[in-house]
Amino acid sequence: MGALAAAAVALALVLATSAELTNADSRGAAARDHIARGLRAGPGRSPRPLLRARVGKSPDSTLPFAPNRADRRTRPYEVPSLYADGLACSVGCRPYGAEPGWPLAPFHSQHPIRAGLNELRPESLHVGIDIQAADGARVYAVQPGSAQVLAASGPNARVQVGNYIYWHIVPFVTPGQEVKPFVTVLGTVMPGYGHIAFSELGAAGEYVNPLRPEGGVLKPYVDRAAPVIGRPRVAATGEVSVAAYDPQSFVRRTTYITPILAPAAIAYRLYDRAGSALTPLLWAFRGTHLLPFSERSLIYAHGSREPGYSCFATRQVCIPHWRYRVAGGLAPPLPIGLPPGRYRLTIYAWDWADNRTALDTRVTMSGLGWRG
Repeated sequence: MGALAAAAVALALVLATSAELTNADSRGAAARDHIARGLRAGPGRSPRPLLRARVGKSPDSTLPFAPNRADRRTRPYEVPSLYADGLACSVGCRPYGAEPGWPLAPFHSQHPIRAGLNELRPESLHVGIDIQAADGARVYAVQPGSAQVLAASGPNARVQVGNYIYWHIVPFVTPGQEVKPFVTVLGTVMPGYGHIAFSELGAAGEYVNPLRPEGGVLKPYVDRAAPVIGRPRVAATGEVSVAAYDPQSFVRRTTYITPILAPAAIAYRLYDRAGSALTPLLWAFRGTHLLPFSERSLIYAHGSREPGYSCFATRQVCIPHWRYRVAGGLAPPLPIGLPPGRYRLTIYAWDWADNRTALDTRVTMSGLGWRG
């Protein structure tokens, strides 16, 4: 009975009543139009509205900028899957004994995600995903094993069981204690944190993507909202940057509304006026694995920032701002040896559910270099 009562309390704290978004303002209407286009696309996907928290502000207010009406869904076979990079454990590789479900009650219902792998932090790229939760919510393991209390207190208090690390919890377990999935309480969400960070380690101890297909345990996980790509900035030298974000189709409120995520990948391709590709698909970054922190300035452009701990601890709405170096970072700049004239630059964005967005924009090579 105690476990059932705890699950009921956690459910009541985390979940809010769902409803279709209302016409709050023009930015909200634009967001709904964009998301509705995404919901209608894709084989076998039935439309489902954004879930709205019952508060004074809607999830529309979490957007850093209005959706770009020039964005489009990618065409069949235009770009590959985010996960089709051929690297080990981009897909599959589920740890032995790991059971599908979430480390918070209810275990077999989706929970909102507050941040994803590789999002920029002051001293690292994010090493897992943040799962939104109420302070004090009970945290459970998803894999059996012996508990390791990696840090018993402090902002990074955390417990490891098997391949998974549970951050920002007050530990209840002791070192070496045997843990059963969805039964043993590892600890509770630390006061003021409003989430847990959930990391997964591969066979060699490296951080891997907990949301990868066929290998992730966080199920069910559904996101039907495609990424949003803003208007790019083009430098004469061929460097290109763009703001982008990933709205979510699963939104809840605890003490704050579920924020947007950073895209999982960005890439570009340059075409001539006849539509022939002049470059291969060039990846600005591809986040199937944790990327090196040393590459942060090659991935993120000036102005990128997370809201930070204090925002989520004190406000209902926290808005990340993500801007990427599309060309001239990890991907090369636009080629400068092309004849003067107009070209088509197509920028692509992926999210963790492998939804894809494209933005076609005209760029011009002049005697002074590139311009948008």
